[in-house]
Amino acid sequence: MQTLSRPVRQFVAVGLLLAAIVLVASLTILPVSARISDLREQIENQRLLLGRFAAMAALQDKLAEMQNAGRAASESEAYLRGESDAIRAASLQTFLSELAGANGVRLSSTRQLPSRERDDLRLVGTRVQFTSDMEQLREMLYSIESTRPFLFVEAVQVRPVSALAQRDPEYGGLLDVRLDVFGALPRKRG
Repeated sequence: MQTLSRPVRQFVAVGLLLAAIVLVASLTILPVSARISDLREQIENQRLLLGRFAAMAALQDKLAEMQNAGRAASESEAYLRGESDAIRAASLQTFLSELAGANGVRLSSTRQLPSRERDDLRLVGTRVQFTSDMEQLREMLYSIESTRPFLFVEAVQVRPVSALAQRDPEYGGLLDVRLDVFGALPRKRG
C-alpha cells in the first residue's frame, strides 16, 4: 500500500472532518432547527387565535350589555309599539287623534307616510290635517313634541282657511294645518 504525502493526508483529514460535521449537522441540527421553526410558527398561529378568542369574549360581554340596553330601550315608552309598520302607524294615528281631541281639534284626515331609515332608527310617519286657530295649533305642536313616545314633527304646512279670513270675522284666525309626524323605533340588526 502506498502512503500518501503529508499535505494530501492533511487535506483528506480535513475533508473527512468536514464530512463528519456536515453529517452530524444534517442528522441533528437541521431537523432540530426545522422543528423549532415549525413550533415557532404554531405558537404564532396559536397566539393569533388566542387573541381572536379574547376579542370575541370581550365582544360577548359587550353584546350582552348592548342587547340589554336595546331591550330596555325598546320596552321603554320612548319608541312606538307594534309588530309591523302598519300597526305602528295606526297606533300613531290613534295617538294623534287623542292628542287633537284633548286640544279641542278635530282631525279632518290622516294617512300613513312611507317608513324611513335614519342612523340606527326606523321612522314611521303619519300625515294629519285639521283646522284650528293659532292657540290650538301651538298647543297641538307642544303636545306632540313633549309626550312619549317621542314624536317628531318633520313638516308643517299652515295657511288661512279662507282668503277672506282677514276680513270675515267668522273665519278670522282659522288655519288649515297639515303636519307630518314621525315616531321612532330601533332598527333591527341582522
